[in-house]
Amino acid sequence: MDTPLHVDTIWNSLRPLGNYQRCQIAYLLFMVMFQIAAVVLNFVLYGHVPDFKCNPLHEPLSTYGLPDAGENRTSYEVTYGKCEISVVTNTTNGTLLGTSTLSCKEGYFFDKTEGTTIISEWNLVCDQSGVGELGQTLVMAGQIVGATLFTSLADRYGRKPVFVSTHLLLFIMSLSLTFVPTFVVFAIMRFVIGALQQGMGLAMSIMTLEIVPQEHRGAVGALGQFAWTAFVVILAGIGYFMRNLSWRYIQLVTALASFHALASYWIVDESLRWLIANNRKDEAMKVIQRVARINKVSKAQVAEVMLLLSDGHEPGNRVSCNSRSEGLQPLNGHVVSPLQDVSDDTQDDTYTIATRMSDSSDKTNVIDLFRHRLLLKHSLILWFVWCTNSLTYFGLYLTSSSLTGNRHLNFFLNGLVELPGAFLYALLVNRLGRKRCCVLFHAVTGVALILSVVLLQIAGDNANSSLSILSTVLNYVGKLGIAASFALLFLYTPELYPTNLRNIGLGICSAAARIGGMIAPYSNIFASYVIWGPGVAFGICCILVAFLTLLLPETNGKELPQTVEDYNDWVKRKPKAAQTI
Repeated sequence: MDTPLHVDTIWNSLRPLGNYQRCQIAYLLFMVMFQIAAVVLNFVLYGHVPDFKCNPLHEPLSTYGLPDAGENRTSYEVTYGKCEISVVTNTTNGTLLGTSTLSCKEGYFFDKTEGTTIISEWNLVCDQSGVGELGQTLVMAGQIVGATLFTSLADRYGRKPVFVSTHLLLFIMSLSLTFVPTFVVFAIMRFVIGALQQGMGLAMSIMTLEIVPQEHRGAVGALGQFAWTAFVVILAGIGYFMRNLSWRYIQLVTALASFHALASYWIVDESLRWLIANNRKDEAMKVIQRVARINKVSKAQVAEVMLLLSDGHEPGNRVSCNSRSEGLQPLNGHVVSPLQDVSDDTQDDTYTIATRMSDSSDKTNVIDLFRHRLLLKHSLILWFVWCTNSLTYFGLYLTSSSLTGNRHLNFFLNGLVELPGAFLYALLVNRLGRKRCCVLFHAVTGVALILSVVLLQIAGDNANSSLSILSTVLNYVGKLGIAASFALLFLYTPELYPTNLRNIGLGICSAAARIGGMIAPYSNIFASYVIWGPGVAFGICCILVAFLTLLLPETNGKELPQTVEDYNDWVKRKPKAAQTI
């Protein structure tokens, strides 16, 4: 029987949080994350509608179909509104002869004290109202395409090729967006940018997850949430300090912030876990050598890892996730030896997750999600969870009362309120586990949102009453909970999928989230008919998610499954020794 291998054994023996992992994670989360946030949130900075009214008429009124001023028509009173011009015709004795209405024949005058937006540059108001929002809607439509296309490619051809190519193309497209001549070109490019953003962002999420052993995945997920919140705040600052400039300058600055995409090929490495799962031993050994060099691991220790990888990974051999690999010695407190299991203390010591190194000819695709009953069941639940999260998150953003008249401060505070959610996530994700946290966050969000609208209805028009204030507080509790749950999903979801389906699994979940995001803007229309409707709808969906999550397995303290077979054994918790097949 071959020596079984726990994939996390390699990371632990090479120092799980050495300089290599720190540098890779720092680059992915604190450099790349900015562009991910900018694609989604830039539109908030330059897609708003400024104050405007019709431009003054430059020609005689007769040119616009009105009668000339004659003996009985000596004056006109012209009033310039937002979408029409009102012309009142008076006689010399003050008799009102009639009122005429004209469209804005000479275009529109926009208040540009805060610079030029895409709305003011292309006159996307009045009969063109709503066209501007298409620029954001198409981003989400592009994200659906990117979430399904690029994630499938990342599972088949590797995380690095997809990450590097989409990152570079996103940088080029974002930079090019600065110079678009028409709104049609702008909208088309936003669609492409949305697709590329998902390809890069989801590959990045998987790479950060797979670069550390299980005991550190929760911490990496928390760092990702802190990074997102930080960049929302930074974008608010960029928008404020550039508020008097054209939207093109904001786009240029946020695009140039990703200049490092030009060097990303030499910065990031392919996922070691993906290389092992796809029998790319030579490439895996090169990554191990680079990790060992940067982390200053002894040559003897590296030789043990190399020997273990070489001997234990012929195609068809099984690789255990409960390894007791011989020869690997304690390193900086991380013991990897024949006498000690590297799995989490909460795991059943007798439970072994058997995973095998896939033959390079054994390819998986999205169809596998539908062919396996257990995977499909869990995927259906996750799709609903992601759709609900996006609907609730963006719906709350759109329907919440304005905190202040200053849109920049409003943007800043809406980002800042997610910070407590990030702390809550970091505090509980390993202590309670992924599943319990998911249930807790959604239950709190659902109950808080329903209570918020109930109290708001009781308070009525008294905005300063204690009930109204408590309603607002509960609304923010709901936003805190849904923000924390969103961060959790980017950790929990990939952990639920086998290696060669991990990226496509996360991608389809993200596509489901975009559907929720596209529905969210209509919550404003819903609220105009039933003021308490959106809050109750969001709350009920979140409570339903809390119950459905009980049907999902816990992933905390467990090795990531490599294959569908391993996944089935893992979920069913069937003790199974690793053996050659």
